[in-house]
Amino acid sequence: MSGTRTIIHFLSILILLLWSAVLLYFHLSGRVSAYLPPDGIFRQMVLISGIGLAVVALFNLFTTNAEDAGCEAHGCDHDHGHDHKHGGCGHDHSHDHEHKHGEACDHDHAHEHVHHEGCGHDHGHEHKHDAGCGHDHGVHEHANHDHSHGILAESSWPGRIAALLVLTAPLTWAAFQSPDRYSANAIANKGLYNPNYSDTTNADKFTLRTETLTTKPDRAAPKVTPLPDAPLPPPAQFQKPDAVAKAAPKPPDKANSYGSFTLEDLKKQVPQSKEGNFILEVPEIYYTAGDLEVQKVITGQPVETIAQVLPEKVNNANGHRLRVFRMLVQCCAADARPYSVPVDFGKKAPEYKDMTWVKVTGTMSYKKEGDQTVPIIEATKIEETTAPADAMIY
Repeated sequence: MSGTRTIIHFLSILILLLWSAVLLYFHLSGRVSAYLPPDGIFRQMVLISGIGLAVVALFNLFTTNAEDAGCEAHGCDHDHGHDHKHGGCGHDHSHDHEHKHGEACDHDHAHEHVHHEGCGHDHGHEHKHDAGCGHDHGVHEHANHDHSHGILAESSWPGRIAALLVLTAPLTWAAFQSPDRYSANAIANKGLYNPNYSDTTNADKFTLRTETLTTKPDRAAPKVTPLPDAPLPPPAQFQKPDAVAKAAPKPPDKANSYGSFTLEDLKKQVPQSKEGNFILEVPEIYYTAGDLEVQKVITGQPVETIAQVLPEKVNNANGHRLRVFRMLVQCCAADARPYSVPVDFGKKAPEYKDMTWVKVTGTMSYKKEGDQTVPIIEATKIEETTAPADAMIY
């Protein structure tokens, strides 16, 4: 293997090892868990891909000389010209032989053969081959089979350097310089300050109702009984009206209110702290704005939530509010969306560094602002806290 090919070979191995190291680093450091949801095989594939690239790189490293050994075994680096030496004769034994190999071959297939020692005459051959052969079958050079392929092997050094930078620089920068979270500006640009509380896109994931509360019995498909071929008998009440009346169930004391929501339902559905606060995620509070039954129950109830904090920039002329939010991921961190609610202190809001994790305790209230019903936490306490295990909600 030539010096240039050796350098290119080891550079290719280093690139594979770099990509493998970055993928394994993302997995072992937990960054993949922050960027990708747990469902599916995305997280596992990062680990598998990192291991696979390392295996390929090590295989190429340990088999570096295998190509040269195989080539030497087949004489790849030798000149295979048809200049044959027979018996060490150092002079030309060309002879003219005219061989007829079929009709109409009009070209000369001369072969220069050097035969046995001491022969002092020319043994040139003139061969006539098959009809229609229009090419020269002279000496064939099969020298130095260098089978290099790919941009690193075929480019000039400036091109190779450019290719190496494309393959390594962005990856290295992303691995060690890119932040692990969104900036405050990015959160704002994703719609932090213009939430649509009437949106029901993910309401089913964060509803405070159970399935039995939200599903009415009359939504079930009616049971269909096939009619018999024979005529039906007269209705039972026409046969024995008194017996039918006695067997009928008594009417309820009051009508059922399917789909209603009570405080007992809230307690069954939502965990409470030892202080009695209902522990809610921000998206759960967010979606109560679209459910009047839940609003009636939860208004005035003590709640607590853990979220990140940013200044409030809407409906906050007196400076009494902060805005808390959580990021919800559908597929990956790139499509994360902030769910936010305002926190009102009734006086000048405390100052926190942007994106700080806080634990907010207060009571729930709702206020009509513009054309939306806005859920508001009337804060009684706020304190800085550590980030939860999953900074983003999946």
